[in-house]
Amino acid sequence: MNGQMKKYRESLDRMSEPIMPSQMKNTMDLRGLMQYAKNKGVKVSQLTESERFQHSHVSSRTSL
Repeated sequence: MNGQMKKYRESLDRMSEPIMPSQMKNTMDLRGLMQYAKNKGVKVSQLTESERFQHSHVSSRTSL
């Protein structure tokens, strides 16, 4: 194993576990956000934080 592969494997060991969608507390209505930006005639990246926040929802689900 060369040095680059060793560093890669070490970085994988340090990486946290993936987060499942059911564990996420905030969700984003991406379809609605993209449609809003399209209707406004701008890119999603050009929307203000408050405009993006309008399409964000806090989930009341708790992880098991």
